Amino acid sequence: MPAEFPYRKLTHIPRLSLEERDRRWTAVLQEMALKELDCLLMFSQAGADGTGSANLRYLTHVGASGVGVFPYRGEPVVFTGLPHTSSYFLGSQDWVSHFRGGASPDNIVAAIRDLGGEEGRIGVVGFGSLSSRLVPETVPYSSFVKIQKLLPEATFTNESPLLEGQRLIKSEEELVMLDKAAELAGLMFRALAGAARPGRTECDLYAAMVQASLAQGGDMSMILMDAGKNPLQHGRGFPYSRRPLEPGDMIITEWHASYGGYQVGVEHTLSLGEPDPHYRDMHRVCEEVFARVMDELKPGAPLKHVIEAMRRPVEEAGMSYVEVGIHGHGLGSPEFPTVVFGGPNCLVQNHPMGTIPEVVIRENMVFGVNIDIENPKWRGNTGVMSGDTLVVTASGARKLTNIPVELTGV
Repeated sequence: MPAEFPYRKLTHIPRLSLEERDRRWTAVLQEMALKELDCLLMFSQAGADGTGSANLRYLTHVGASGVGVFPYRGEPVVFTGLPHTSSYFLGSQDWVSHFRGGASPDNIVAAIRDLGGEEGRIGVVGFGSLSSRLVPETVPYSSFVKIQKLLPEATFTNESPLLEGQRLIKSEEELVMLDKAAELAGLMFRALAGAARPGRTECDLYAAMVQASLAQGGDMSMILMDAGKNPLQHGRGFPYSRRPLEPGDMIITEWHASYGGYQVGVEHTLSLGEPDPHYRDMHRVCEEVFARVMDELKPGAPLKHVIEAMRRPVEEAGMSYVEVGIHGHGLGSPEFPTVVFGGPNCLVQNHPMGTIPEVVIRENMVFGVNIDIENPKWRGNTGVMSGDTLVVTASGARKLTNIPVELTGV
């Protein structure tokens, strides 16, 4: 049991208040009452950037691979894997205190029985995303099938949308965490620009960015990049290249800075020396797209109007794009709503992330902006990237980072 392992309370780490916990729990319990749910069964996968643990973290302040049981009555139980790892989480937060090791179906069912839910309505919450997003909602198949078999009197329903809806509007404490993540994103940008010199490598750039974030309390997070005379239309992840950078190389990159699980996304293009004029032409269109989203993203605006306004400069310039749109940002990326594909000039057609849902923009929504443009009249296999993270305020959009929108020359 976790009590057999010592732990200490950690200080100087990202932490949300008990008031924030109670706000979330009250709202979720109200939704559970309306749906007559006896508990939520949450599957979590922390992964490299933590997105797959967003729902578990939202209710328990624990960003781990594991399983959470959140009852309508009683205290939540969190399974975090090995027995001794529970002590780490006991020391890092004060929202929950009931941890168990070994997230096997038998142990999970035992916890549900202890909470009196064996004949009740159990809402299942997957990790990943809803079907309209990058990664389909995911629940471990064999574990779930056995849980159903062990609880033959229980009724299971899909309740991932319940938590996705709760996470849609950010609280003031969440916005503070996102502002801190934005500061880390700025440090990562300065590290990138400082390391981007002839003779350095993509590996050097990646290491500099990671170090800049981790040294200030940031989490591990996603970094995509590509460098060369004609970089790919969109950055890529591992493996990074050890090819020495050369004068005239372009660097396109997308990264997340994460603080306490809260992610701020940035896309940026750099040039080692004066870039080919075609890159500047493409980037000017990126800047116009960004200006449009800053103008249109305000409370009461239909999401459809925002997306159409962003696409218009690309269409007028006769260019194409991999992504031009926005998606929800917070503990996950992407969150609902997400629209980055679609439109006649998009290189990706008939994808769920190109469907525009009937959503009206509301205050304290947070969005990542994705702009990846190419010029098919010049070269159809290279392009530029630009983007940032915006919070919707009463008066309009606020850009979270101080990173320039313009192309950076180094």
